[in-house]
Amino acid sequence: MTTKILFVGETWRGSSARSMREALETLPGVTMDDVGEDHYLPKHRTRALRGFNRLLRPWQVDDLEREIWAKLRTSRPDILLVYKGNGVRADLVRQAKAEGFATVNVFPDYSPHAFGAALRAAMGEYDLVVSTKPFHPPAWQLTYGYTNRCVCVPHGYDPTVHYWADAPLLQDLDVVLAASWRPQYHAVVLSIARELSGKGVKIGLAGSGWRERAGEFPVGWEIAGALHGRAYGEWLRRGKIAIAPVHRDVVIDGVRQPGDEDTTRTYELAAAHCFFAHRRTDYVKTLYDESTEVPMWDSAEELAGLIHHYLSRDRERRVMAAAAHARAVPAYSIPSRAAQVLQHIAELQRRAVEGPR
Repeated sequence: MTTKILFVGETWRGSSARSMREALETLPGVTMDDVGEDHYLPKHRTRALRGFNRLLRPWQVDDLEREIWAKLRTSRPDILLVYKGNGVRADLVRQAKAEGFATVNVFPDYSPHAFGAALRAAMGEYDLVVSTKPFHPPAWQLTYGYTNRCVCVPHGYDPTVHYWADAPLLQDLDVVLAASWRPQYHAVVLSIARELSGKGVKIGLAGSGWRERAGEFPVGWEIAGALHGRAYGEWLRRGKIAIAPVHRDVVIDGVRQPGDEDTTRTYELAAAHCFFAHRRTDYVKTLYDESTEVPMWDSAEELAGLIHHYLSRDRERRVMAAAAHARAVPAYSIPSRAAQVLQHIAELQRRAVEGPR
């Protein structure tokens, strides 16, 4: 049986959407066409261009949806698969279903309510949502208010982008963190700076938002911008210890919601042969052993203690990084995840043929 998919998502190298699309296309029985969302909804860093984008957004979304409809009506896929879909509105999803297309969303973030009213409304219209978050399916109705079906297939690493077969040889940074700036991450980093003050620890930060706040950190820290593709892994491998934080404190419209328990870093760091300390969550404790693979922390003070402990233990770091690498490769790869997504799509198709039981 062949499954024909129209995939809508970002196309830049290193994006989770592109990795999922490429992995799905390699699976037996799958044929693929796509619409590159970022070709229609460009992202810019300067304030002026972001302002122009906000003005142009309604026309950009209209243009994106016209292209989706053109592909739907020309190629007649079995599945419209949208990866998150910042520019895909609820009306399009409803109309696609009315015209006989099965609709699936792969949702990679901590809350479907956190990215604007349009995405929030659209998320409830898909026939199936495949979330990367293990807490979404049980909370899908009670917390988020949706009645459609939600299942979980976790994040993963892209073997063509994040995988290194060998451990890094040269590590000129003691501690590295690569993540977009958040107030919670900022507080952790400042706490580490205080805890390790005077110990000569060289720290590197990468990601959007850090350079604008470089003056708040000690002189001598290396601060880079956002990194993508292989450059992201190459930079992380320079660190003897990588930090993997998660966004746990989520308040949307004054209401507290569950936050991340894992991120793509949870898998990418292991695949890149990095030794890393992960924020402790119940879910991550099911993925790695914290005494032999990935040490974990609850507070900045505990994290600083881990850094102090492991910096001088080169052999122990290498052994643990190798064990985490063996655990993640290939089980936590995006090709493995894509096979699971396809199983859920096949189940959706089966239910459509058989009808409700």
